[in-house]
Amino acid sequence: MEIQTIRKNNFKKTFPLLLMIVILAFGCSSPKEKSDYEKLLEYEGNYEYEYVDKTTLDIVASELDTTLYAIVDNAKYPLKHIALDSFTNIQDVPVVFERDKTNRVKGYRTDGLEFKLITSEIEKTEMFPRKELFHNPDSYVYHKPKKTEDGLETGSLEDEFKNPEPIIDMVKETIKGKFPDVHSILIYKNNKLVLEEYFYGYDENIPHQLRSATKPFIGGILGIAIDQGFIKSEKDKLLPYFNSTYSEIANLDDRKKEITIENFLMYRHGMDCENDNPKSKGNEQAMMASKDWVKYTLDLPMVKESGKSSSYCTGCALTLGSLVEMATSKNIEDFAKENLFNPLGVSNYDWTFEPNQASMTTFSQMYLTPRDLIKLAKLFKDGGKWKDKQIISESWINKTFDMDEGDYGYLWEHKYFVIDGQKYNSYLASGNGGQKINIWPELDMITVFTGGNYNSYALYGKSTPPNEMIPNYILKTGEKPADNNVYKK
Repeated sequence: MEIQTIRKNNFKKTFPLLLMIVILAFGCSSPKEKSDYEKLLEYEGNYEYEYVDKTTLDIVASELDTTLYAIVDNAKYPLKHIALDSFTNIQDVPVVFERDKTNRVKGYRTDGLEFKLITSEIEKTEMFPRKELFHNPDSYVYHKPKKTEDGLETGSLEDEFKNPEPIIDMVKETIKGKFPDVHSILIYKNNKLVLEEYFYGYDENIPHQLRSATKPFIGGILGIAIDQGFIKSEKDKLLPYFNSTYSEIANLDDRKKEITIENFLMYRHGMDCENDNPKSKGNEQAMMASKDWVKYTLDLPMVKESGKSSSYCTGCALTLGSLVEMATSKNIEDFAKENLFNPLGVSNYDWTFEPNQASMTTFSQMYLTPRDLIKLAKLFKDGGKWKDKQIISESWINKTFDMDEGDYGYLWEHKYFVIDGQKYNSYLASGNGGQKINIWPELDMITVFTGGNYNSYALYGKSTPPNEMIPNYILKTGEKPADNNVYKK
């Protein structure tokens, strides 16, 4: 989900690590003047960190850009040095690191709260895309992806692309650091995995957090529940399924009673819920401040009739996940394991679905390896079938991708690029930080990006790297979609 971890209000209850100032000690005795990077090293360590439950965070110095980062769940958040012994985040809210009598950092304090340094011994996060190639990216050599036992066929870029050089250039530019915190790039073309590249210490065995890219797969799981008869139809009214759980729904009017499951699948809910609108009562931050995110969503007031227009709302996907649990009488994780992940041979993953404040740091998101994301996308691309087994009905997949231009289907998004007058269509699962799973049906291609550019727009005022990499490199290889895709304004 698109979590805005940098918040302007309610600081104590959200992300104190992003509101911190860190003391930078210039007074330590040394036979020579320390470099800026060496000074930052004094603050590295594992610290107490209070969010909803007490946990910890790592503070790590980056030699790449001489920046101090706070790291939680592998997400990096920069801290800017502003003065002697102090840093700030983009909100300019101070947090001070304190020292003991020997002038060693012992902890930090922020907004009247104190947090201790637990240990200086940490497993340091890799800050370079590829340190061994960083100063010589042209020495990068493309290799065909390894074939494993996961069921994916592999091939070479040269065989599947007319001109693979833009893709090679894209990898080199990533190694140079032009596209920071891109963790993986995978391309699956003509039923072959032809590119598989990892950066910043990631590899094929590390499940990556998906954030909002989890949502389209919840839509697929719901489809399986309907296929199996646990839910009669997506055309059913939504609220009756929650009568036994919530005895009373707030702001109940005739418009709300008419909301269907499909309205939530297409974000055509009609409620006052718009993620990126801070004035919306259902925006993600307001929802997360509540104890029960599903109840909060269902209680939202209506602002229009359902089914008319879409408005992106995280609460919709979470509510549909809870619907699966109510209809099947199983945790959605167990239902998905039995009916989706096991049939696909997906086992190296993590998912705890709990749409309440227990998920304040994990957001009920899936963690999957990029190769498994290719498999899931291929399942949707191939009409719900994997290795001749129908896992999701073809009719559900068809309805999933029956969407208006630039709008939403069953929790997927229609995303297109126009290059030199040519329109390139895709179906997109997208998550905060640069998680992008695109299915390109007219190019017989799937692209997967994972990354760590969390809150990229809020931090830097720009979108995540894949939004630049896809049109400027991958779609510049000479591959053309159907002739009738000439873009007309």
